[in-house]
Amino acid sequence: MNDERMDLLIRQLDVHVEPDRRFVETSLARLLPAARDTRRFDASAIGRLAAVAREGRPAHLTRGRPVPIMVTVAATTALLLATLGLAVVGSGLFRSIDVPRSLTDVSIFVRRDDGAEPGVSIFAVRPDGDEVLVLRVPDSIVPGRGRLSEWGSVSGSGWLALGVEVNGGPWPMVLIDLGDEKATPWVINEANLGGTGPRWGPTGLVAATAGSGWSELVIADPATRSTRTVSMQGHGLVGGGPSILWAADGSGIVGQTESGSYDILPIDGGDPRPGIAEVFDPRGGFGNGLAELRICEPFTNCPGGADGRIERVEPGRPAQTIWQQEGADRALAAGFGSRAGEYWLSVDHDQGRQVALVHVHDGRQDTVATINRRADWQYVGAPLQALDGSTLLVGIDIGAKPAAVLVPLDGVPPTFHIGSFAGFVDSAASAAFATGEPGTPVETIPAAGEAYALPSLDELIAAELTLNPGRRVLGKASRDAVDGETGRRTFEVAGDRPGTGDAYLDCLGPSSVTVTSGSDSITSPCLRAGAYTFTIGASGPITVSATGDTAWRVVIYSQP
Repeated sequence: MNDERMDLLIRQLDVHVEPDRRFVETSLARLLPAARDTRRFDASAIGRLAAVAREGRPAHLTRGRPVPIMVTVAATTALLLATLGLAVVGSGLFRSIDVPRSLTDVSIFVRRDDGAEPGVSIFAVRPDGDEVLVLRVPDSIVPGRGRLSEWGSVSGSGWLALGVEVNGGPWPMVLIDLGDEKATPWVINEANLGGTGPRWGPTGLVAATAGSGWSELVIADPATRSTRTVSMQGHGLVGGGPSILWAADGSGIVGQTESGSYDILPIDGGDPRPGIAEVFDPRGGFGNGLAELRICEPFTNCPGGADGRIERVEPGRPAQTIWQQEGADRALAAGFGSRAGEYWLSVDHDQGRQVALVHVHDGRQDTVATINRRADWQYVGAPLQALDGSTLLVGIDIGAKPAAVLVPLDGVPPTFHIGSFAGFVDSAASAAFATGEPGTPVETIPAAGEAYALPSLDELIAAELTLNPGRRVLGKASRDAVDGETGRRTFEVAGDRPGTGDAYLDCLGPSSVTVTSGSDSITSPCLRAGAYTFTIGASGPITVSATGDTAWRVVIYSQP
């Protein structure tokens, strides 16, 4: 799994917003009906798909069936107004404008298809939630090399970068032109993706890790079908993933020195440039100045305590609070918006039954939408806004399976989609993104939010012992949530067998849970699935402090 898994809204009427850069760079003719079926990529067509020589048979891509579509000049005018931000959104109520669906950004999803001809299916999801099959790509395009990964990254013009999962590695990168079914997928064997996903830069180039480790990157240019290898010059990548991060002008990659400072490493091989100013990260993980966002919850080491606030943390500068928790609603995730001082938050609401999407900007905090949560949502990401402002995309984890909620900002109901979100694409780049064979039926959000849910103790233990069959269960305890029971109580974990062990705490609910053993303790905010662990001694009671409306599971395992 790479960091692409892990890694926004029509502008307010009274906020000055510059037009989207693509609007400035694109002529009106691009939006007219006569251009509907024209190729919109800078890269030229690179021929029909070649036969797979080793297998002696052709591999093929399958495109969805095109259907007629009509775009009017009046709709084009509406798009121009939308691009300039002439709409109002506030406090979960939408005042919509008519944005022509064929000319807005679409969301690209990738799904594994392990049927008769294994491979991946690539879908475009329009702002109204309708899915269109763009391509089916078989694993056989890389014969004898494993299978295509569903984790990928797409450029704004429609080039999709995928990895190839090979036991023992290396993992090459495949570039697929989604706008041309006749184009040959380009396998870049110099790349070795491993645990770090490819990243598109602002100029249409894509960077990926190369060789073993992170000492080199390969930079690929789909327009010229050329690559270059760039040394990291003794620097590391950034973040906990780590991640590839581009400078805002596309001239280089951000690298971290052994001393902890940061440089820009020019992709032309020049000397490192000290300091970081503006960066390019459409996923919202980093802001200018290499700033990151942190939620002050247990174990984040925020000065001033774990009170749930969100801080902007920038190297060399004091932390800045950008959101403060008030009441019971707690932050789930946070990301940067597309302009300075803009942030997007997912906030736990109604005791976990809903997720509020909050837009922080210009000294304001607006709840722009609220979505009903399903009980199987184990992780909820920060909202990502399409560049045209038509939709928000909220990543969801439903038990090691990626999914997302698409939230239109014109009042159309949100929709739920299975698959790995690869990014947004300008639908004008290809008619295939607006027309084609329908995808899977649209899943709507529940009419009423569903409370938190946790796997049973037996399910959690079975999963752990499958991963680590030599372990023994030394003790266990659990409690399901009771709606409205907000009082905090203390429970004791019964020890089945003596011995030093590792305590695993899983919990979900509106309040934190603390496990204590002697002088040691661990606290989980219970906002997302996943175990908190710590080592306990061989003697003494093990206690759990929790409110009645928060579900929890504690298992003590023998140490490996």
